[in-house]
Amino acid sequence: MDYRLVFFICLCLVLYVSASSLVSDPRVKRDVMESMKNAGDTVAKTFSDAGDAVVGVFKPTEKSVVDKMADGVKSLTE
Repeated sequence: MDYRLVFFICLCLVLYVSASSLVSDPRVKRDVMESMKNAGDTVAKTFSDAGDAVVGVFKPTEKSVVDKMADGVKSLTE
């Protein structure tokens, strides 16, 4: 079997598929841009939520157990 012929046919097939994907509809381009925008918004929201979670670790909004116990002792002594 002649491998050069097989290689040539595969190369022609690859070129045909590449060229056919270059022809696109403006609607497809718009859909792709809209999808990219939505993905960017989602990534930004995810990073924002992750940043809030990191801040929450170092600055908890609830009182710690030690603070609760101190408040309990204060209320008993008053």
